[in-house]
Amino acid sequence: MARLVYACRFEVPSETGIGPIVDAYSDWINRHYRQRRGIADFSFVVAGNELTAGIPQDHILRSHRYASEQGEALTVEWSFPADDDDTLRWRNEIRIGGFNANCSVEHLIWIDSVDYQVAPARILLGSPAVIRRLCSEQPVHVGEMRIQGTTYQINESSVPDFLTLLQSSLRKLPVVFLAPYAGDEPNLIDATAMARKLAGVAVVVVATNADTTWDIGEFLGRSLSCFNGGARVYWPGFNINDDPRRHPLYIGTKIESIGPIPISRVVERSIFAVAAFRFAHDSRIAEIIRSSDQAHRAKQLETQRSSGRLDWEAYALELDEELSVSKQRLVEIEAENENLRANQQVFFGGATSEDSPDTISPEPIAVPESALAAVEHSRKIHKNLIILDSALDSAASCPFQRPAEIADALGDLDEIAAIWRDGKAERGNGGDLRQHLINRGWGKRCSLHISDTTRRRHGTSYTFSYESEARLFEPHITLGSGDPNSCASIHFILDEMKGQIVVGHVGRHLPNTKT
Repeated sequence: MARLVYACRFEVPSETGIGPIVDAYSDWINRHYRQRRGIADFSFVVAGNELTAGIPQDHILRSHRYASEQGEALTVEWSFPADDDDTLRWRNEIRIGGFNANCSVEHLIWIDSVDYQVAPARILLGSPAVIRRLCSEQPVHVGEMRIQGTTYQINESSVPDFLTLLQSSLRKLPVVFLAPYAGDEPNLIDATAMARKLAGVAVVVVATNADTTWDIGEFLGRSLSCFNGGARVYWPGFNINDDPRRHPLYIGTKIESIGPIPISRVVERSIFAVAAFRFAHDSRIAEIIRSSDQAHRAKQLETQRSSGRLDWEAYALELDEELSVSKQRLVEIEAENENLRANQQVFFGGATSEDSPDTISPEPIAVPESALAAVEHSRKIHKNLIILDSALDSAASCPFQRPAEIADALGDLDEIAAIWRDGKAERGNGGDLRQHLINRGWGKRCSLHISDTTRRRHGTSYTFSYESEARLFEPHITLGSGDPNSCASIHFILDEMKGQIVVGHVGRHLPNTKT
């Protein structure tokens, strides 16, 4: 059975109709096949047609254009097998509507099971690149709310505006609030990465200093606030008299012990799940489609009448309109029932037997038991990394006592590779690798080079075989400090042709001029 796993809906200001939105989706689909599937001459224009030639087997790609007095609309259906599980299929359903100076965009992602296999699906969700593009190029609207796919920084002067947003009845999206530590150190969660993943379905707000969190807490009270490195999800409909458990809180120590990436995943999954449950189609697009279909049926009837061939099939066409209306109403009723279930999840799903919101915990998350386990798992799940056997060998003898940090670092490298590749595809330049590392919090613990002395004395220790060629793996991340139990390093290079990061060493700190 199909399961809706992602849904978003927003409006994009456009004086030129749906053309720019259609172009963005055409580019997104073509880039997928040209880069990820290796079909260099692949070309599809989202213009109301179906592609059969040049598309891989078991892929479906078609669009349909509608027009009526209310405006124009275009639908796209795109489905394909999952890359890492041939028992699953991804299905994108997109609807675009043009209304005066605005375009409405709806994007649904379903996952279908095509075989009976009782095993959990390994789903890593994030807003599609086309959604991130549309939400970042300019502000978009969700209802009366104006948003952009980026982080929002607030300080003491902007606290009143934040509190107004929090309590606004017009707010339709959740706010994820990230608090700094008491000493103004930044939150461990990567706000930029989270904002990219949640583009179009949530707003990520970052307090720039601890005084800002205290000002917010003075108004909301401690039970509804967020302090000292914590993260909190404020659902729409927020009220200062709410049960604190309605708005999940992850305290800083919890984020430290479990890790910022697993906590981020829990927050993101909860938002995606509720967004999928609470989705409702734009009635204006539905009306365009209904009117266009009605006009098409009327034209068919008129053709049959003029040719003297009006028969039972013609009457069936007339009755089909009434049946379509009834089916649409049934869909709306089913959606209302799902919304009620979703509301129950949001209001009561996080409740515990204790009063303190600090007791709200994320889902249980498996932590790797060793450096080798972290590397082996990363090799299986991270498609943007090429982890060499040499990295497995070094991890096998690594006594580092915090293997979860290795898993987090490899996860960051995987996402950096994806960001770099997307940037190259969109702008022709993936950007500075070190800046990407800095953006994810590795500034003081990363370097793209080793010293000349280290290269002369210990260059062989940094050399690993990649594609039958000895390569010097200078870029590295350092985890911890001190002896091998508390210090490790990851050495890698960027394969610009593939847009992937190649990991050659994960383990003990390699020799340098200080050792």
